[in-house]
Amino acid sequence: MSIEGLIITMTIVAAFILWSIIPLFIESHEEEAISISVERQRERLNVYYERVLRNLHDLDEDFATGKLDEEDYRPEREQWAQRGIQVLKALDELDAQHLVAESSADDATIDEAIDRRIEHAIEHRAEPDPKVTA
Repeated sequence: MSIEGLIITMTIVAAFILWSIIPLFIESHEEEAISISVERQRERLNVYYERVLRNLHDLDEDFATGKLDEEDYRPEREQWAQRGIQVLKALDELDAQHLVAESSADDATIDEAIDRRIEHAIEHRAEPDPKVTA
C-alpha cells in the first residue's frame, strides 16, 4: 500500500469516527442547557412562592392588628392563597414532566412564561360557591 493510499484511508476512518462521535457531544450540551433552564424556572417559582408566603403573613398580621377589616382581608387572602396553590402546582408539573423553556431563553422570557402559567391557572380555576363560606 502506498503512502497516499494510507493517508486517504486514515482520513476516511477519522471522518467516520468524528461523524459518529460529534452527535454525542452535541446532545450532551443540549441536555445541559435544558437542565440549566429547568433549574432557573424552579428557582423563579420558588422565589415567587416565598413572595406569596410573605404576603400571606403580612395580611394575617395586618388583620390581627386591626389594620384590615374582614371584608378586605378575606378576598385578598384567598387571592394570594390561590396564587400559592398555582405556584406549587407549577412546581409539581415542572418536576413531573421536566417542562422547559427553550434553551436559549433569557430570564425575561422565563419570567413571562411563569407569569402566563400562573395567570392562566388563576383565570381558569373554579369559582367558589358563594353559598359555602369557609
